[in-house]
Amino acid sequence: MTLKNTRAGIYETLLDLVKCPSVSPGSGEVKLAQLLYDKLARLPYFRSFPAHLQLVALEGDPLGRSAVLALARAQPTTPRTVILTGHFDVVETKESRALAELAFDPEQYTAKLSSMKLPDDAKKDLESGNYLFGRGVMDMKSGLALQMALLAELSAEPEKMPCNLIFLAVCDEENNSAGMRAAIKRLASLREEEKLDYLACINSEGFIPREPGDRKRYVHLGTIGKIMPMFYCVGREAHVGQYFSGLNANLLASAVTLQFEGNPDLADSWHGLPSPPPTTLKQRDLREAYSVTLPARAVVYFNYLTVTRTPAQVLAQMREIASAAFEKAVAQVRTAGAKHTEKSGLQVSVPWQPKVMTYEELYREVEQAQSGALSGRLATFLKALPEELDEREKSIALVGELLRLHPDKSPVIVIGFLPPYYPHRSNARQSPRERGLADAVEELLEEAGARFEETFTTSEHFAAISDLSYLGFQGASEELLPLATNTPGWGQVYDIPLDDLLALDVPVVNLGPAGKDPHEFTERLELGYSLEVVPQLLKSLVLKLSKLP
Repeated sequence: MTLKNTRAGIYETLLDLVKCPSVSPGSGEVKLAQLLYDKLARLPYFRSFPAHLQLVALEGDPLGRSAVLALARAQPTTPRTVILTGHFDVVETKESRALAELAFDPEQYTAKLSSMKLPDDAKKDLESGNYLFGRGVMDMKSGLALQMALLAELSAEPEKMPCNLIFLAVCDEENNSAGMRAAIKRLASLREEEKLDYLACINSEGFIPREPGDRKRYVHLGTIGKIMPMFYCVGREAHVGQYFSGLNANLLASAVTLQFEGNPDLADSWHGLPSPPPTTLKQRDLREAYSVTLPARAVVYFNYLTVTRTPAQVLAQMREIASAAFEKAVAQVRTAGAKHTEKSGLQVSVPWQPKVMTYEELYREVEQAQSGALSGRLATFLKALPEELDEREKSIALVGELLRLHPDKSPVIVIGFLPPYYPHRSNARQSPRERGLADAVEELLEEAGARFEETFTTSEHFAAISDLSYLGFQGASEELLPLATNTPGWGQVYDIPLDDLLALDVPVVNLGPAGKDPHEFTERLELGYSLEVVPQLLKSLVLKLSKLP
């Protein structure tokens, strides 16, 4: 079916996209990238300019995945360009249980859901007839369908286009954002090749109600950032019968967790509004078999959301937390040892002194001890790791290998970061374009409220994490570089093209459809608003952003 910017056209495109099960990471992402490419290739503009449509391969990706990039140039020629972006991968459907296979056929899935026990809100929405259920209908294939339909409409008459349009659809957002990390490299090079000026970037990720009964329609002026602080805790092994001869690494990790978990003082804030505080994503000791020995190594890592803080600032906080946690852990052992001495009459010595070092510091010390022959040795070590290990486990294993080579075997907490990293994008209203984008959104919401009798509001940050993070780093290079030097396996396990990230500085906005319960078996799209109101708002927003200074 030809792409059309109508309710029926957008709906049909949405069904086509959802029916391709692009679970990340997986081969379905390869198939959907080709489907998107083929649909766009049939548009008159790209039949005339086929070189403006391309698959952007993920370098070294074992699945052979690609992003899809389409450039429609206005006539007469202008550098002024607005980017439309979104992701086409989805999460798995096991939450749908017996209906899992139908989750990629939204109409059948919606019809069959009445046979399942649903939460009251989902049941009410199902009975209303105004919601379509299925995997990816809201997160975020409806957003892509909206953008593709607008691209089809505007590119049909290049002489009437208000500016150039780039449509960028990426894979892997639900995993490690490998698609967008590859795409920013292409965006940076394309800007130079085509002499483009990126005015703004619009994501069309669906928004969800902030609380039950919330009927506001949200437009986001930025996106929250995410960084993953890691604390690799090294104690001293000892038989449990000689408890005070060792230091349990689990105690160190637990002390870190008590300092870090939910700490409101660590919650980043924007103009007095705090973000959610850090929370533990995993904590475990690192031995593989049962033993009556005190665990000598443990790791704990956290989800940490940012709106202003840089990796350098977070690393400084981590050092303070690790030092305080180590001191508390040792103090607890000393207190326990004193009481044990009092009860048993046996003298207990607790010699441990708090020691904290960054991954970068550990690497440099081992490199010096190894006379500079370290990088090749670690590359060989990484290649030998089991393929099924994810990026986080590979990074943690690398710390363990460095510690094995480190001559100092004293208890220590090694601090660093794990993948993935999402820089925050905040609209500080400092540059003319930031202010212009904020003003354009305010104008849009006034217009929308009057036209559609809906309650619209702006939100400073899209809170669910998005690929808008990679449209530039808001800080100096020296504030970003500690991320690379303190992420184990940077450049082999995981990386971001930092030069391209630093070169981009594109104001962002999220305007998307409305829905509920992303990633759940009740994921659903609100049809009327999403297919009738948002297409008009999206077009109006592009027109407004084309006039940015």
